[in-house]
Amino acid sequence: MASLRFATADEVARWDELVELAPGGGEVWQSREYAEIKRYQRYTPRYIVGDDFPATLVLEKKIPLLGRFWYSPAGPDVSLDASGTPMSASEYVARGQRLADFAKQEGVFLLKVEPRLLASDEAFATLETAGYEPVAHVLPNVSTIILDISGDEDAIMAAFSSSTRTKIRKADKEGFDVRRVEATEENCRIMFDLLTGTAEEKFELRPYEYFRDFWQGFQAAGRGQLVLGYDGDVPVAGMFATALGQTSGYKDGASAKAKLPTGAMYRMQLEIIRWGKEQGATRHDLIGTPPSDRLDDKSHRLYGVGQYKLRLSKDVTDYVGTLDLAIKPGKVKLWRSIGDRIARRYTLATRGDVFY
Repeated sequence: MASLRFATADEVARWDELVELAPGGGEVWQSREYAEIKRYQRYTPRYIVGDDFPATLVLEKKIPLLGRFWYSPAGPDVSLDASGTPMSASEYVARGQRLADFAKQEGVFLLKVEPRLLASDEAFATLETAGYEPVAHVLPNVSTIILDISGDEDAIMAAFSSSTRTKIRKADKEGFDVRRVEATEENCRIMFDLLTGTAEEKFELRPYEYFRDFWQGFQAAGRGQLVLGYDGDVPVAGMFATALGQTSGYKDGASAKAKLPTGAMYRMQLEIIRWGKEQGATRHDLIGTPPSDRLDDKSHRLYGVGQYKLRLSKDVTDYVGTLDLAIKPGKVKLWRSIGDRIARRYTLATRGDVFY
């Protein structure tokens, strides 16, 4: 089988189309828009293709004295059909080996991947036997809820709890104003201010510029939509949605500390689902919940947002998450013992941002 290679300029220019050729329609985290946003964190996008291999984005950083570090967000793709059914861990090992061989050829010392494989004891055992080590996750949806939005709006609403449907209707009745808006500087500031208030000390927040560039970049490409909710003339809620292939996603959500109109955030969610369907999505990823065995654990950092999402569906999907494969074990040992810690601290101190 032919080895992998870097994409040509023409292939990079139509990268999203190549990603969408995956049986499940591809992952938004593998898009060119996401690749360009990650330049903010000093990553260099590398676009990889090959015969019988999904178009795969890897993000590269050069680490002094160690070499190249590669990270493939939500990749390589492992979908088998239009529903996004993932292959088994054993099937993935062969696919992953091709990427590992190419990484070794390119002087990479550590390969970090996030294939959307379903979590199970058997899957982890298979992956660990092949040299993969589970590590702290990078993307927020290692556990998530994926809604079926292939039907009409009545069918979508019917899957929500009865109380959620009532709240959505009440929000409309009370005049809660939901607007799809352009990702202008002003609107991005409104959204970020709402996000800052929601985050408080519950989760780490990247700098404003990162979010602004993400929202503006995705919306300009037709792969994102900013939505703001108003109580009268006051913006009290915001959401940002993404879409690629068969999947739309609830990327960011925030609300004011003041009491929201009844059902406001569920009405907002319905609006981004509507937008996703307009883009051709048949699935809607709520992007992040506690794992299925910790849904009632109030100490989990996603407990609150998880309770909100569980009223839309209680079907949580757990993936294997982020995996490290040591290409050069000696250098990886040095990276883990001291390099990773230094890189994280340096990035936080100099840029006010996270390394990954």
